[in-house]
Amino acid sequence: MKKILFLIPFFLCSALFGQQTTQPLRLTECIAQALGQNPSIQMSQAKVQAAEARSSEATTVLLPQLKLTGRAEKLSAVDPFGINIQTPYFNYSAVIFPSINENYDMRLSLQQPLFTGFKLLKNREMAELNAGASREDLTKDQSDLVLNVIIAYWNLFRAHKVEEVIRQSVEQMLEHLKDIMNLTKQGLATDADVMKVQVQCSDVKVKHIEARNAIRIASMALNSILGNSLDLQVMPSDTPAIFQGMDVPVLQEDLHSLQNRARDHRPELKSMQLRRDMNSAGVTAAKGGWYPQVFFIANYDYARPNQRIVPPKDRWDDTWDVGVTLQWNIWDWLATQYQTVQAQAALRQTEAGMTQLNDAVTLDVAQEYFNAQTAKEKVDVAYDGMQQAQESYRMTSEKFKNGITSNTDMLDAEIALLQAKLTHTQSVVDCTLALARLKRAIGDNE
Repeated sequence: MKKILFLIPFFLCSALFGQQTTQPLRLTECIAQALGQNPSIQMSQAKVQAAEARSSEATTVLLPQLKLTGRAEKLSAVDPFGINIQTPYFNYSAVIFPSINENYDMRLSLQQPLFTGFKLLKNREMAELNAGASREDLTKDQSDLVLNVIIAYWNLFRAHKVEEVIRQSVEQMLEHLKDIMNLTKQGLATDADVMKVQVQCSDVKVKHIEARNAIRIASMALNSILGNSLDLQVMPSDTPAIFQGMDVPVLQEDLHSLQNRARDHRPELKSMQLRRDMNSAGVTAAKGGWYPQVFFIANYDYARPNQRIVPPKDRWDDTWDVGVTLQWNIWDWLATQYQTVQAQAALRQTEAGMTQLNDAVTLDVAQEYFNAQTAKEKVDVAYDGMQQAQESYRMTSEKFKNGITSNTDMLDAEIALLQAKLTHTQSVVDCTLALARLKRAIGDNE
């Protein structure tokens, strides 16, 4: 009776855990949900929008600028300026500049840059390159997020699969315990044999408790990435497409070809390349301070009084003017030179970073390539080991039922089968994750 009471809590926990509502999720659904809701992606998208807006803003300065200004003033009264001629024959007086105490003016100005030492052109080019680099940064963030979703998804699958394997082992242990207790009643086994099975069964139950907790932790990790409530129970509905003896196309390719593909497709390298080009354009833009700047200008004035009409009259008059202006900063205390030195230093930093990043990508691809190859080899070996363990368990179980083998051999076969199944599950998930990391390393975003 005590033995039965000892088993009741285990069955209650298993029943309660199995009754929890779970939401099945496919990997593609998880990726789409994460890309649509993850805050880091939203931040990157906002950066892209800001960079594209700056690029459009840099284009506007190359286009004609039209401005309207207005002015209204109240002036203090002054004596009008006039002439007064008195002769013996006639008297003449006239007001040449009357005192006009209210001034109104409206000006419509048009300005078009003609030559600015290539500064405006290069500023636009820099803004466009920066927008392109921001888009590549977004692609990198999306790739990183996809990889994190894949890792969290398959870790949850691993946790469920490990729990399933251990649960099956517990059931086998309980059947073994029943058999050994029946044999004890018949005098064909000893109490020591029963205790061995009980001890082994308790050890597997502890592993089962840990496995159930691992499911909760893995589920929370996936929910966190997806933006779900942490206590939402989710169940992966996909299974790894990795089998014993299967060929993986990416592992059949030459390492150097994968590294070359990574150099062409990794968004980090594309972003760094664009920023290097941006800094190169920045050098030319900084040197633009040494050149004169030429602008076409046109103005239309409608004023009361109009200052171009002499003598001024208290009435509305319109005038216009068209011309070309030239500005040349002859001496700026070497400010342009210092700006050029700064731009050249930034370019050298980017070029050094480009070399460093290229080496890092090459190493990353090599590491992930060999890790994936090793993981695939482990799958083949683990599958063979599981098959052998299953056959050994079957043979030992038959012998045990026929009284040919010992209780200890039966326990060893059960533990060996449990370990072989766990090893196979781990190797399959590890290989799936290794291939996902290799895919990310070579810049494969499909």
